[in-house]
Amino acid sequence: MRVLAVATAGLWCILPGTTASLAQPAPQHVVQHYDGVLGTSLDVSLWGPEQAELERAVAAALAEIARLESLLSTWREDSVLMKLNRNRSGTGLPPELIDVVSLCETWRTRSAGIFSCRLGSFTRRWQQAQETQQLPVVLDLLKQAREINQAPLEIDAARGAITLGAGIELEPSGLAKGYIIDRAMALLRAEAPSATALKLDIGGDALYWGSPPGSEGWPVQVAGPATVADNGEFLVELSLRNRAVATSGHGSRGYRVRNLDYSHILDARRGWPVSDGSYAVATADDAVTADALATVLAAQVFGQATAWASQALDASLQVLVVDKTGQQWTSSGWTDLLNGELRRQLRAEVSLTLDYNIPRLRDRVYNRPYLVVWISDSRGQSQRNLLLLGGEQRWANSNSVWWRRNGSRGFQDSYNVTRPTRGPGDYQLVWDGKDAAGNSLPQGDYVLHVEAARQNGGHDYVALPFTLAPGSRDYQHAGQGEVGPFRFTLTVAAPE
Repeated sequence: MRVLAVATAGLWCILPGTTASLAQPAPQHVVQHYDGVLGTSLDVSLWGPEQAELERAVAAALAEIARLESLLSTWREDSVLMKLNRNRSGTGLPPELIDVVSLCETWRTRSAGIFSCRLGSFTRRWQQAQETQQLPVVLDLLKQAREINQAPLEIDAARGAITLGAGIELEPSGLAKGYIIDRAMALLRAEAPSATALKLDIGGDALYWGSPPGSEGWPVQVAGPATVADNGEFLVELSLRNRAVATSGHGSRGYRVRNLDYSHILDARRGWPVSDGSYAVATADDAVTADALATVLAAQVFGQATAWASQALDASLQVLVVDKTGQQWTSSGWTDLLNGELRRQLRAEVSLTLDYNIPRLRDRVYNRPYLVVWISDSRGQSQRNLLLLGGEQRWANSNSVWWRRNGSRGFQDSYNVTRPTRGPGDYQLVWDGKDAAGNSLPQGDYVLHVEAARQNGGHDYVALPFTLAPGSRDYQHAGQGEVGPFRFTLTVAAPE
């Protein structure tokens, strides 16, 4: 355990026209870190006028977390939950266990079976597979998954009773941590009623209440799916107040069998680890909802996850979903959670107007060119396709630079901007500063790419760097071979 307590003594001051009086005491700040909590680490940070009160609250929260772990843990054989798994039924069970199992079944229904806490037997089989280096038989898992999904799970809250159907072993890790965070935060607030800001973080899932002095909310760095350093390569910084955040992905945990990595998140319909799942960051008013929501999204491929989120989320739930290539999708209110400066940037109005030319080359046989225009970040990661002339995939790959960087998915993303080939002449395109998923891009350096290829003709590619920043700027290029001259005006108007 590492403990840091910061305390500042009260100050005396003289007010005009008065005698000396005691000013408000400076806020106290208590920061504590613990290892080995729920199999990971716990970080708490508290602000308030009374340091002793804050420290007592932390001690009470730690005791509550330990108590809940003894009820809900799947890595402790003496927990109430593991005893229920062995006995198959029980009465007079603690209300917290009833709550968690009920929430599991609610989310199972809400997600149409994507989320499930019934998969403890599959978790054990994959742990054994890692130990023995022998993969389970696919058909055996499919049969078992079908039985588990059809089996009844009876909950009688009044009697504190749960009965598990055939094959069901409870494994509620998809939301149990969030449930414990919520309970521990409620105790922190009860034991430290004068506190002004509280943070409780267990293994990266956290709940934030109030805001530290001088800030609009708690600053929260969001790591990306490929982040290696604990203090860098963040996707974005949030500013959270009275809000929880949870992250679910496939890189940091899992099973390794025969030199292949398998996700720890299992497909409830097959009993097999999820492949091509998403990386998800979810925020909600409470930690258990954020925890379950992140798990639901991570258990689906990117397109399915974003489609489900578009239909299922309300204004209280905001998410970021990332696919394995780095493509991002955010819900409509995600921008409102960003830190002040970034939020201001993304609310800016962006207008890019591109005037381009298809040149008339003096070839004996002239074929109309296949032309593609797209925008990438400074590292070459594609952000938005603006135009694809030649509406068939068999011709699209003629633009080899674009195809190599975007491939068939890039062709699918170009559906709304695909046009038949055009003859020589002057044309115009516009861009609103958003990426392919409709998210506003932050300020910074980007590249406009133009590539053209002609059957029985040439192939040329031009890249023109530009900066997305407040103000108005003109860019132009003289063209090259199959790529005619083009120019564009970029205007970024900061919000009022």
